[in-house]
Amino acid sequence: MPRPRHARRRGPRMVSSRSHGAVPVPPGRDRLAVPVLLVLAVVVTACTPGGEDGEAAAVGGGPTDVAATDMEPEFVADPDCFGLGPARAEQLECGTVEVPLDHDAPAEGTIELAVVVDRTADTGGAEAPLLMLGGGPGVVMVEPYLTTPEMRQVFAASGRTTIVIDQRGVGSSAPALECPELDALQVQASPAAEIDAALDATGACRERLAGQGVDLDAYNHLANARDVEMVRRALGHGQLDLRGLSYGTQVALLAAEMFPESVRSVVLSSPVDPQVNWVEDLAVGYAQALEGLATACEEDAACTDQVGDLRSAIEATVERLDGQPEQVTVASRGGETATRTYTPSRFLDDLFNFFYQAQGAEWLPAVVDRAHDGDLAPLANIVTALEQQRAGRFSTGMSNSMGCTGEAALVDAELALADVDDALIAEHWYPHIRLGEPVGAFCDRWDVEQIYDPSEISLDAEVPTLVVTGELDHVSLPQYGQQIHDALPDSYLIEVPHAVHEPLESLVQTGPCGQNIVTDFLNDPDTAPDAACAADFALQLGNPLPARFG
Repeated sequence: MPRPRHARRRGPRMVSSRSHGAVPVPPGRDRLAVPVLLVLAVVVTACTPGGEDGEAAAVGGGPTDVAATDMEPEFVADPDCFGLGPARAEQLECGTVEVPLDHDAPAEGTIELAVVVDRTADTGGAEAPLLMLGGGPGVVMVEPYLTTPEMRQVFAASGRTTIVIDQRGVGSSAPALECPELDALQVQASPAAEIDAALDATGACRERLAGQGVDLDAYNHLANARDVEMVRRALGHGQLDLRGLSYGTQVALLAAEMFPESVRSVVLSSPVDPQVNWVEDLAVGYAQALEGLATACEEDAACTDQVGDLRSAIEATVERLDGQPEQVTVASRGGETATRTYTPSRFLDDLFNFFYQAQGAEWLPAVVDRAHDGDLAPLANIVTALEQQRAGRFSTGMSNSMGCTGEAALVDAELALADVDDALIAEHWYPHIRLGEPVGAFCDRWDVEQIYDPSEISLDAEVPTLVVTGELDHVSLPQYGQQIHDALPDSYLIEVPHAVHEPLESLVQTGPCGQNIVTDFLNDPDTAPDAACAADFALQLGNPLPARFG
């Protein structure tokens, strides 16, 4: 088994390569085992007193060369916890922080960020609290953190206060950019019908939000990163330790570039390189993950006994569905039923969701085996369960603005497939997904200003950074972690063998390894944490599916 790479860089910055081999998580993906975790998430910890005014980075006049916002933020307590009821312990405090809609023009209006301060694990000895930013972009954090014990356990900051926020436009923050028009869409009979329906719903949502006076241009990556600094100032912390998961890593890295004096250290799990167009890399990422899992299955006797050749089984199922879609009836919310129509693209897109957590990747061979034998019900049931968990916990409008003010508006579909020598992905999947070839049409319907260009971003903040990647991560690929590690002058890199998305969180859920790595690093960011335990991580392939999925 390959050993985890654990390295440290100091000294002159190296220029990172801009290859098409790394991808961060697309909007709106959640875990099955822990409901609505951070699809792309961040965490932050405050430390020794730093610049109270938030001195900004000087990086040559680029997008991250910003001044502190000329506004004094404050935390306003909400005893009712955003309508969820009073906090169940004295150590939990809910409230809001008012931030400018436009940080460069704070007089033109403000919005509110929902904030939870959790002191239950604080022993008083830590140098900094932990602030979490959700993923997606668009994943709701506050409500699930308050109501889901498993989520608090995964992201518990040993000995520290944890701070959780809903990003601008998300969840309990106001306004929340919801798109029920898109969220309520049902699976259509053909890929073309699905795209047409989604385009119409996108336009309808945009028209409604704009009619309510929402400035959709203001919801972008750079504003998100500047919000982190406002929360730090409102809560009175000198510095923050940032921990990011998937999209949240992008926000964390941008915040560290903008306000290095405010950031003590950064922890990244499934990192997104802000210098790369991750949307353009989706096809490369999926192809790489499929190949890696097929190889892992080939090397695992239990997996090969279960499904035979995984790749061949997927190809045969796609060939069967091509021109002859199959329908599956599944239980929906409220006891109702719904029909999923499986075309090759729908089959491949549903499999794509399995790579968001270790348990999903472990189930994938069994699901493919059943599908290959003509039974698509397990696949439909599992994906429906995921979609039901996500319902109400994702702000689609915010996700649309983040993407279309940034990477999604810059996608070159031909370039996206230039390095993909896989017909499954290039012919049957990528042309038919919203973030694939049609992404430009979706951004045309959303109609926002293109603000963020990855090619204009430079990473070189001298902030201790721990980078954790998964060998089989399909959206935040190992290449991104390597590029970030090469770019940052003071970083460690841990590559977890056979891990999919959320590698650090997978280590946390399977034993003390992940929590020990995080705690060791946060306690002493200038010393490499002991990560030898990461080499023991392995997917448990070949297991039968739970009976509840059919």
